[in-house]
Amino acid sequence: MKSKIIMAALGALVAAGMLLPASRGIAQVCTVDWNDVHQRIDGFGASSAWRSTWTTTLADLLFSTNNGIVYLDNLATKSTNNGIGLSLLRSRIVYAGSTLASATPTTVETGIMQMAQARGASVWSAPWTPAVGFKSTNDMYDSLPITNSVNGGTYLGSGNNATNLAYASQLANYVSSMKNTYGVNLYAISVQNEPDASVNTYEACQWSGQQIHDFTTNLYNALAAKGVGATKIMLPESQNWPDYHNLAGPAMSDPVVAADVGILADHNYDGMNGPANLAKNSYGKPLWETEVSILSGNDGSITNGVYYGKRIHLFLTQAQANAYHYWWLIAGSAGNQGLLDNNASITKRLFVFGQYSRFVRPNYCRLGVTNNANTFISAFKDSNSGNFAIVAVNTNTSAAVNQTFNLTNWTTAKVTPWITSGTLSLASQSPLPVGGGSFTYTLPPLSVVTFVGQATSNTPPALAPVADQTINAGYSLAVTNTVTDTNQPAQSLTFSLLSAPANATLTPLGNGTNAVFSWRPLVSQANTTNVITVKVTDSGSPVLSATDSFTVTVDSLIQPVVSSLSVTNGQASLVATGMLGPDYSLWASTNLADWQALYTNYAPAIPVTLVDSNYDSHPIRFYRIQIGP
Repeated sequence: MKSKIIMAALGALVAAGMLLPASRGIAQVCTVDWNDVHQRIDGFGASSAWRSTWTTTLADLLFSTNNGIVYLDNLATKSTNNGIGLSLLRSRIVYAGSTLASATPTTVETGIMQMAQARGASVWSAPWTPAVGFKSTNDMYDSLPITNSVNGGTYLGSGNNATNLAYASQLANYVSSMKNTYGVNLYAISVQNEPDASVNTYEACQWSGQQIHDFTTNLYNALAAKGVGATKIMLPESQNWPDYHNLAGPAMSDPVVAADVGILADHNYDGMNGPANLAKNSYGKPLWETEVSILSGNDGSITNGVYYGKRIHLFLTQAQANAYHYWWLIAGSAGNQGLLDNNASITKRLFVFGQYSRFVRPNYCRLGVTNNANTFISAFKDSNSGNFAIVAVNTNTSAAVNQTFNLTNWTTAKVTPWITSGTLSLASQSPLPVGGGSFTYTLPPLSVVTFVGQATSNTPPALAPVADQTINAGYSLAVTNTVTDTNQPAQSLTFSLLSAPANATLTPLGNGTNAVFSWRPLVSQANTTNVITVKVTDSGSPVLSATDSFTVTVDSLIQPVVSSLSVTNGQASLVATGMLGPDYSLWASTNLADWQALYTNYAPAIPVTLVDSNYDSHPIRFYRIQIGP
């Protein structure tokens, strides 16, 4: 409910530089960095002020993320739409009829508040004026007199005076009543709607920065006393984003008072493209833009929609706002004041808001984007789920843009585009495969496209290091390679040998997380040093792997020595000493030319006894011992 006229119509948008004509065939590239994390997003919303009736269809259209809502607008045409998923509702507090501390302000919007909350939105409230007895009859910033007892005037509270104590109690009563009577848990409460507005045509009240400072502590204590201290205090809600009267300064420069403040918020009635500099001190608090509209003309076209697409982009990326609000959800007449105008007719700005609000949910964080040209691209992620949204605004009036998106420090298998354009309204398109951490899409002229998907959450497996080994030839080595992989659900792992002797093997165990390297060096492999490299690869996307290397040194050979030879009962027994590991074979000959293997003792203990049980069958017998394999 405003009296300000900002600009006649959106025909001036091109001249103002908000909407740019361009030639066809534009190719542009942007990079989105998963690890470049900026502010948390609290949500997107608008106000239901002064509206008392609603339908569940309206609630679904505005606050749910449902598809296929059959909505009957004021033109009596049934439209099938997708819910835009607003996550914040701003409601108006109706001032109390007395100045008693026990009085409770009310609202006519309880049904709307309940429906929005049931669909996952956070609800907060703002007073347009305190009770008549809490303010003077003249404004402090201008010469306007109060009209209709409540339209204008200056707040009379200061310090801990009776006015401050009583009014703080009233607002706490309101928050308590919303919770205990209507089941609405208010996320925040504003101290005053536009305390610097020069107006006496609707409910208003002017405050100084010092008064806001003094009142904040009183309100904080009153909320705590009523058991609703979790409700955040918002200030100052100046009508201008730069807060020209420094309404927030006194409170935020006092550490005691600043600790009681939950949200720093202002409106954006600063001209069509103002202010020139959106950056401002947030004092370490969430920074909300809580009201804006053009307040003139009657334009629900895509031109108007794309204008707001860029405005939202600028507030999120330059001001680093945590939340962004339009003025009304539903305007009773024309004037570009509602997301739904003319008492609830569809506008393109409604769906452009949905390009953000439906997909960029509370507690997402904004990601850094580097872009090389005149599209306006912002990106957001949910760190817990890996869900993400990339919003691209093409303000070119006649040219499509061939936009490439490079994904840094993350990947995804696919994205699903949703488009609001001259012909589409928050319409989903076919999924687009993503390869090599990059995808390209043609952004239609005058459009907002949101790409949604889920980042691949894959961490590489880790191989536990294996100590170097020293063994004898013939020794059977078995080394377990152990893998840890934090991905859930568990992925399948594949093991391979990148370097190893040809006769070595790597065998996965049944648990899937271990593999045994096995090798029995040949005698010919004695006196060698061998580098063993094991690789494990997971089944994630992208496929990730780990390697580990260790050495196996095979010592030089020690030839066996016969320590004794004895013949008993027709058989010869040879006792030999030597190295552990190899097999010991006994060979016999009658002529030192032709040798026959008689017996092999596989990797025996040392000393080893080798027996020829047919000694008596041969008049002449020569023996030799051979180690192997």
